[in-house]
Amino acid sequence: MKSECGSSMAALSVNVLTVFMFLTVFFLPDSPQNPSIEVPADLKEKTSVSITCSAPTPCPHSPPELTWNLQPDSQRQTETNTDGSFTTKIQKNITLSDTHDGFTIRCSARYPVNEGPPKTAETLKTLSVSYAPKNTSASISPSGSVLAVYWVNLTCSSRAKPAVNNFSWFRSSKDGDQKVAEGETYSLNATEGGAYYCVATNDLGNQTSPKIDLIVGDTKLFWVVFASLKILEVLMLCVAIIVFQRSQGRFSNKPEKDHRSRSPADLIEETNEDVYENIEMVIQTSKDMKRPG
Repeated sequence: MKSECGSSMAALSVNVLTVFMFLTVFFLPDSPQNPSIEVPADLKEKTSVSITCSAPTPCPHSPPELTWNLQPDSQRQTETNTDGSFTTKIQKNITLSDTHDGFTIRCSARYPVNEGPPKTAETLKTLSVSYAPKNTSASISPSGSVLAVYWVNLTCSSRAKPAVNNFSWFRSSKDGDQKVAEGETYSLNATEGGAYYCVATNDLGNQTSPKIDLIVGDTKLFWVVFASLKILEVLMLCVAIIVFQRSQGRFSNKPEKDHRSRSPADLIEETNEDVYENIEMVIQTSKDMKRPG
């Protein structure tokens, strides 16, 4: 009698489970619940984290198919919750790097239906990963060889999350590396050449840029050219002043001529005389300046 009762109870349980499966398969809502993506709160480079995508499972014997863009796909597992419901999940462990920052995880749950096409729900989640400075570089403006009288600007650039909170500048010499400044930009007078580099730092670490060479040109040649130009400028100014003063004196002492009574040939001859006189004055002035005092 007891065995018959036990058999009847087992049959009843099977029938109830069958009805439950029938209802959940054939009466799924038109828009199934979206899967959920779980990631740790604080993501940093070089750390290993576990990422999980899970979806509610009305029928444990016909669970949803989970797929995502984290390759390769993980093995699907169906678990029983404390309230008696079921959840299907996939999980993957990854080691984070700066390339994962801004990466969007896409997870889809595809529910089978006996009659009609499967029902699909999807969830997106974008990762925010912190990392130490990357791609640190130094640049110089103006570029190329510069003269010692010029000022140059050195600029340090880097990619980091959180942002760089300190830039340091160093100069390499035969006596070793020496810290010369702090800040994203370093302005200096190019008194001497050398190799410079910067170090970018944030809360997670630092990175050193490749060295750049500051090349200082030949200053002796610069000063020779500069002095020559200045001397030439003074000579031209003196000649212009002398020519102007003598021309003013000559024209003030000459009686006024009536050009209306003179022929074109006479006017041309007088103009030539003025030109020759000005040339002679310039030559005489040059001799006077060359003559030692």
